[in-house]
Amino acid sequence: MATADDFKLIRDIHATGGRRQVFGARERLPFEELVEIGWLKRSSVDTRATHYQITERGTAAALRS
Repeated sequence: MATADDFKLIRDIHATGGRRQVFGARERLPFEELVEIGWLKRSSVDTRATHYQITERGTAAALRS
């Protein structure tokens, strides 16, 4: 179930172009929760960062909140 913080984060990601690069395991946790909801997808993982991209479902959530 999405929280107010989830909606805030997805709006921020949508407003900044729909992509986000995240460093470190702690910083990834909120993004992984959005992956589970279906609002983000992992577009790539390298040794230093994880890249996320907003999905159509995430865009809809950002626009309705």
